[in-house]
Amino acid sequence: MRVRLGILVVLVAAVAAASGATARGGTALIVTGHGWGHGVGMSQWGAYGYAVHGWRYHRILSHYYPGTRFGHVGEVPVRVLLARDVNVVTVGCATPMRVTDGRRLTRKLGPGTYGIGPKLSLPVKRNGAGLSFGRLAVFDCPRAPLALDGREYHGTLTVRSDGRHVSVVNSLALDTYLRGVVPSESPSRWPLAALETQAVAARSYAVSELRPSAFYDLLPSTSDQVYGGVAAEKPRTDNAVYQTLGEVLMWDGQVARTYYSSSSGGRTEAAQDAWPGTTPIPYLRSVPDPYDVYSPHHDWGPFASSATRLAARLGLSSPIDSVSVRRNEAWRVESVDFHLASGAVVSRSGERVAQALHLLSTWFSIGALELSASSTRVVYGGRVSVVAHAANVQGAVLQQRSGAGAWRTVRQVARPAKLRLQPLANTAFRLMLPGTSGTSLSVDVAPRVRVQPLGPRLLGGKVLPRPDAAVEVWRRERGRWRVVARPILDAHGAFRTPLPLRPVDYRITVAADGRLAAARTWLHVTRRMLLGLGR
Repeated sequence: MRVRLGILVVLVAAVAAASGATARGGTALIVTGHGWGHGVGMSQWGAYGYAVHGWRYHRILSHYYPGTRFGHVGEVPVRVLLARDVNVVTVGCATPMRVTDGRRLTRKLGPGTYGIGPKLSLPVKRNGAGLSFGRLAVFDCPRAPLALDGREYHGTLTVRSDGRHVSVVNSLALDTYLRGVVPSESPSRWPLAALETQAVAARSYAVSELRPSAFYDLLPSTSDQVYGGVAAEKPRTDNAVYQTLGEVLMWDGQVARTYYSSSSGGRTEAAQDAWPGTTPIPYLRSVPDPYDVYSPHHDWGPFASSATRLAARLGLSSPIDSVSVRRNEAWRVESVDFHLASGAVVSRSGERVAQALHLLSTWFSIGALELSASSTRVVYGGRVSVVAHAANVQGAVLQQRSGAGAWRTVRQVARPAKLRLQPLANTAFRLMLPGTSGTSLSVDVAPRVRVQPLGPRLLGGKVLPRPDAAVEVWRRERGRWRVVARPILDAHGAFRTPLPLRPVDYRITVAADGRLAAARTWLHVTRRMLLGLGR
């Protein structure tokens, strides 16, 4: 799909005595999208929707991971990397602890909190002196949770040193780990079926990610699964873990790698599409996700930017002129071709664009709002043509504001729209979507000024509409202009001002008053004209 950005949006008809070229309001690029996350496997909000509609967790999981079967695992230990390459950590417990170097050295440690740096020195000698545990110190507190930097965890904490920094790994039983994962990934107030679905998906993912050859298995963030330790645990999510105790999804004799994300936007994505180069995984294919509509991120945006600012954020060397988008079967963006004002075409992957613009997913669209006018200035009584175009954008409206008044909607814009208007005062136009300022432009309306000699000593004229501003008559004498009269306008904008006329040039000016633009006109008085007036 290619979105053309250089389409005229507001045109203004040329009017006699008006000075102004075609005006462009610029192009506002509008980014909208759907979903939050990679979209592979289960959608957490979609699972919530299915649970609300009465589905049990077995049925929900079978929908998101088609072809998998249910199996069981025993009490598997998992290791979570809580801190990596930091200068110092604190480890503590409310009851006595035991600390070991993983070999022969084992010591008791009293209740409290201890700062630990790369030397792994702890006050475990009888005189309270420090003793270094070398490269590894494993803390165990049998009667209470351990605390790392004030946050409590079940199991043990292993502090590793490379001589300059320390890293900390929390080792604990799989289902105890899940008690800190499920409420961190899905709100505990959700229906039990949704929480049970989350528990099985999280358990399966954790087992599939075990790495015996590494010093840890999982990260406590969205890189793997969010894990909040003891503070995250809730009774309802604990119940979901225990109701599904040991249950996992299996594929071809192995525990399935059950990826999941917050919101799919309405359809999940196949693994090989989300991560090019990945071997297709039969149970991680694209499936419809109708109940993702419950997600607050099912639809997101609009985010507006100019062609120049968006190009800068993407690291492009020239403003964007048009955009070509290629999508996969799940409507995620595979790649974007940016056609630049310089004539160059630059390609970016959908993932790279999403990262650069901080988008929630690769299911996004880039549309355009364009506005222009045939003139920046029109004389009172003249007409202006306005053309508005919304490319790959829904819900755009063209609005108009006269003077300092309020914006009013002229029309909805679903296709190029051209309007011919007769503005009665300075007028601004804008093309926008709710939540964005869109793009705008202004057309100044100058009063119509007519002037003529009524006699050798009398100048008359009319200013329409009557302005709330000064009118001045200037005369050119010896190459310089000077004010020679300040006419008083009547209620209809007419004036008759005494002025001895000479065979020279005159200029009549009307100041701007906020409602109308400034205006001027000229009068050339000749000797023949003065003789004709009876001088």
